Amino acid sequence: MTKNANKLGGLSDLYFSPSFLEQEKDSKFLEWYLIEGFERLNELERQLRTYCNYKCSVIRFRFSGSQKSKNFLKNDHITKWKSKLLSKASRLASVLKRIGAEEISLAKKMQILIEKVKAHPNGLEKGLLNEICNLSHETWKSLHILSEFEIHHNYQLLHLAIKIAIVSCDAERIFFSLFSDFYNELKQNYVQLDKEISGLLNLNGEERFEKIKKNTRVKISE
Repeated sequence: MTKNANKLGGLSDLYFSPSFLEQEKDSKFLEWYLIEGFERLNELERQLRTYCNYKCSVIRFRFSGSQKSKNFLKNDHITKWKSKLLSKASRLASVLKRIGAEEISLAKKMQILIEKVKAHPNGLEKGLLNEICNLSHETWKSLHILSEFEIHHNYQLLHLAIKIAIVSCDAERIFFSLFSDFYNELKQNYVQLDKEISGLLNLNGEERFEKIKKNTRVKISE
């Protein structure tokens, strides 16, 4: 039963809900469902930890400024996962664009696609939906691993990761409707982080401008 469940990938939530368990008599199915639920809870915990890591990075950036650390730039692991994040996020954006999903209508477009898969399980839409689900999962994986590093040393990567997480929350909210409230709240928290780091970047820009003006005045007076 577990092997068959794995073939569904991230689409299992589209076909099963707690209401089905009331009539389900298959003990193997119940066992599989409990395993799937446990794995989903682990994923939610990991995504919450990812957010907390990025929140800490924004706080550290607030007090450390936007200078890049030499050790950060030379870290091969960061370079590797940065490349993976950009690759997966770019492919995900490309697929979402292919189905006509712009940021404002992503949820609606995804819901239409899901309904088509439910109506025609063997249609071409299922492969497309699986691709989106897999890319979303890989994107989250890269986001989490990067969050474990001292990413505050590179404000551009930190800011980009937060923006990618915002879009990824929308996709996950549609895939796993049972946890839509969780992903909606998670998205709002990432939106707030985006505002915070944007404000810090503007502040740092103003401070640099004031330093340039001050240095210029000193040179002129001399």
